[in-house]
Amino acid sequence: MKLAIAQMQMDIDKKKNEQRALGLAHSASTAKADLLLYPELTLTPFFPKYPSKMLEGMGIPRDAFSIEANDQILTRFAEQARKDSIYLCPNFYVKEEDGRLFDRSYFFEKSGRLVGKSDMHHIFTAENFFEGDYYTPAEEPFKVFPTPYGNIGVVICFDRHIPETIRACALAGAEIVLIPSANLKSEPLDVFKAEIVAEAYQNNVFIAMANRVGNEDGLVFAGNSLVVGPDGRVLAEGGAEEGLIFCYIDTGAAVRERKTRPYIGYCIPDSGVYNFESEELSIEKEPSVEDVYMAMADYDEGDAKRIQHFTKVYYYAHLISVGEHLPLKTRQITEIAAMVHDIGIHKAEQHFHTTAGKYQEKLGAPEAAKLLTHMGFPEQVVNRVSFLVGHHHTYTNIDGIDYQILVEADFLVNIYEDQMDLKARENAFEKIFKTETGKRLFRQMYPEE
Repeated sequence: MKLAIAQMQMDIDKKKNEQRALGLAHSASTAKADLLLYPELTLTPFFPKYPSKMLEGMGIPRDAFSIEANDQILTRFAEQARKDSIYLCPNFYVKEEDGRLFDRSYFFEKSGRLVGKSDMHHIFTAENFFEGDYYTPAEEPFKVFPTPYGNIGVVICFDRHIPETIRACALAGAEIVLIPSANLKSEPLDVFKAEIVAEAYQNNVFIAMANRVGNEDGLVFAGNSLVVGPDGRVLAEGGAEEGLIFCYIDTGAAVRERKTRPYIGYCIPDSGVYNFESEELSIEKEPSVEDVYMAMADYDEGDAKRIQHFTKVYYYAHLISVGEHLPLKTRQITEIAAMVHDIGIHKAEQHFHTTAGKYQEKLGAPEAAKLLTHMGFPEQVVNRVSFLVGHHHTYTNIDGIDYQILVEADFLVNIYEDQMDLKARENAFEKIFKTETGKRLFRQMYPEE
């Protein structure tokens, strides 16, 4: 993934800030960036410098710099994300219908869809940072957003000083944590950098921090935005100027770090300490999807055709799972099933001299169970994956979104590999494809004629 960070100097004019921010999205996209992170308060000057009573005494209400929760600005950022095919993570001062005000980051995907939002949790008050006068603490847990590049969490500015915030995202499965910030040149920047390096290293995650720049009524923002890898190395660092900073990120490095140096695996995901959604956002000490891939490559060693096939089915399953916003646990089961779905084909050929689907299903289910049990997966995962393997050529009474996605992913590959004609393709599209993401992937390859 190519990450872009925007270092911006804000104007008093909200519209100018918006236009500059949208222009930076276009510039980042032109430079082939996949995601653009903006600094804190993307649209406004840094008004928390002043106590709210001071501004109110000047006739400026505390919500003067806010946008409404349904503001058209969100639509314009969504449209920019769609037009430039880039993920966007801006940060705004937002007013809800009930009057509460939040320091809030939004996460837009490349299609322009608003995936979610994340609010600041810990509200700091000190000289030049009278944030307690303006912001309401977050009510929702820390959020992690699945993308094709990895799971991405958001921690806003001061929250990063509280170690449990980055860790909550890591425990929720984040491989990358984004931090919009507003750091002053007069603050201990060397300490701030050391914090980010340590948090990335201890939590096996990438961390990207975007900072403001320039002089705002005596406050000099430092810039020095940076990206740190899960091994603690600084991968990119900005200066004090406006502009874009680019960095290539291999999110697989975070997964590999968790295997070779699994610091985060020793943390107990106690929801009383780490504020995240406990049902689907947790790390368990079990093998990874990557481990299954390597196990299947070993199983099919020397059979390039089979390895190529399950690799393609796996990646289509991954793309559809992300596009349909599956919970992390369901996505894991779907992706594992995609890799092992044809595990019975060797025994079918050996014992019955056929690759027919019914034999693959019958012989594959126990073989998948044996492999996954040996690897140490929990019974729930083993049972569901085995069921999917035992039914992946059965297209009636499809039971569950994981089943549906596996069938669609397998068809996307088989249609090409088997060189199906137009009639067969369209028949498969009509009868098999149900998810919006699967349909879109199909039509990208085979437009309507």
